[in-house]
Amino acid sequence: MRTASGREGRIHRMHELLKTQRIYDSSALQKWLLSLETKYAVGAAPEKYHRLVNFSANAAAPYHQWFKYREGFAGELIAELIVLSGAQKGELIIDPFCGSGTTNVVAVLSGYNTLGLDVNPMSAFLTNTKVDRYDAQDFEEIRGFLSALRNFRGGAPRKSDREVCRYFRPDRFDELVRIRSFLDTLPESRAGQLLRAAFVSIILDCSDRRRDGNGLKVSASRVEDTAAFFEEKAALMIEDIRRVRPCDGVRGFGLCDTACHLYQRYESCRDGRRAGAIIFSPPYANSFDYFESYKLELILGGFADGMTGIADLRRGAVRSFVGAQAQKACDPCIDLIAKEIEEAIPAKEARTGKKDGRTRKVPDMIRGYFSDMREVLRQCALCLNPGGKTYIVVDQSAYLGKIVPTDLLLAYLGEQEGFTVGRIVKCRNARTSTQQLNQYPYLKTTLRESIVELVRNE
Repeated sequence: MRTASGREGRIHRMHELLKTQRIYDSSALQKWLLSLETKYAVGAAPEKYHRLVNFSANAAAPYHQWFKYREGFAGELIAELIVLSGAQKGELIIDPFCGSGTTNVVAVLSGYNTLGLDVNPMSAFLTNTKVDRYDAQDFEEIRGFLSALRNFRGGAPRKSDREVCRYFRPDRFDELVRIRSFLDTLPESRAGQLLRAAFVSIILDCSDRRRDGNGLKVSASRVEDTAAFFEEKAALMIEDIRRVRPCDGVRGFGLCDTACHLYQRYESCRDGRRAGAIIFSPPYANSFDYFESYKLELILGGFADGMTGIADLRRGAVRSFVGAQAQKACDPCIDLIAKEIEEAIPAKEARTGKKDGRTRKVPDMIRGYFSDMREVLRQCALCLNPGGKTYIVVDQSAYLGKIVPTDLLLAYLGEQEGFTVGRIVKCRNARTSTQQLNQYPYLKTTLRESIVELVRNE
């Protein structure tokens, strides 16, 4: 993983900031973080990775273009990391936070077996659909289903649909219900699975919303004919499959489960295959509720029984959002970061004259997040043989000017769970709120999105 040769590659903003400016009240904490930044020889390669750590590069790529997954990254990045990992063809490439399946698709197209886990059942379903194998008979069956759909009448909303119908123009919503009702009549088959994936992939475009920040923002739909749009999506998916096919002899799995059960799932489906590499991007410690952004697909797609069902799913997720189950202790050093945020809250409330209930929940979230991620790293270590590599794409975050250097902290926890830190590479600057930037301008050039390389100890 080549890094920049100039000053930005050797000693960059975070290092300089920790040396020259008091960010944390605890001088011991600041010195400790500076020691990690130095020890891990954090480098930078923005010219190489900047465009690859977001999903935009997948906008017109086969398979990846089916579903707009905002938190994803480019297939090109995964292909490079697989090569860097040294994984052998036929080994398993694992992603315990598979999202819409970018890692897993690249793996099967490149001659590797693959396993993807996600606590979001929609993500697991989409991943499984993408890595499955299809043939001419499946395409013929789809043509027959689409012909029958044109003449299908009927279908009624489910009780849970009431919670999201307001996000759609009535005629579009009714048409989505009709299509879904037809799909519910189909037998279990690869053809039916592909059409259900097409349906899930058009829901947001048919709504008057788009994903933004921690949820959905008003944005008028451009879809005029919902049924025609659905058929176009199905045709696009079929064309991708015909044009670009998985390598012969490889298999892929997309399973719905928490990353904290990774080793158990790996053992149940590996069929004697060795884990070649683990590549993932976990939820960031940014207090975002990722389920909120995908609630339309979760509810209309039948993956959750309304918001109550989504709340049930949320309980199994890594605690990256406020309101998760509280945790009062994690690692002593991480507890210090949580304490710094906690102790900065009264000053903000005095300045604004308002109680900040949301930020008051952040310290517990920080402790819960890194406690969960430590368990995920332990699971990764169990799956890998000595020398096996894990790559983590992750963002730093900040609260009340206190930087949460997630890349350094995951590297530190990885060392405690059987890994050596290969390197950390900055890919681009990370963003935070305008309010924070105005109050703490150093965040603009300090926060980063990075790739953390961990190597399983001998």
